[in-house]
Amino acid sequence: MAAARRFPPRSGLSEVPLIEPTLDKIPRLAPGCRMTQSAELGSVLLMPESMLRLSGPGPRIVELCDGERAVAEVIAMLQSEFSDTEPEVISREVLAFLCSLQERRALNLE
Repeated sequence: MAAARRFPPRSGLSEVPLIEPTLDKIPRLAPGCRMTQSAELGSVLLMPESMLRLSGPGPRIVELCDGERAVAEVIAMLQSEFSDTEPEVISREVLAFLCSLQERRALNLE
């Protein structure tokens, strides 16, 4: 997914309760966040005051989090695209990745 290490929570942020990325939620990048390509790093997610290098299916997951599709649709599309991988593995990894993005305040769930 993402070639990233766990970052400690940023201090000074208000304690906004995190919403569990359930299958009916609609993910979208948070304001100020965007994905871009870097010649040196490949796909990166730019966030206020930080960035996250994306690898594997990470860029595709971020691309699908456009505020139009529910988490279930994102998972189904990835299961179709990565059909050699067990569907349960994809579900688990996508949910974990979305949690990670939300912890970094890079993803909103509606």
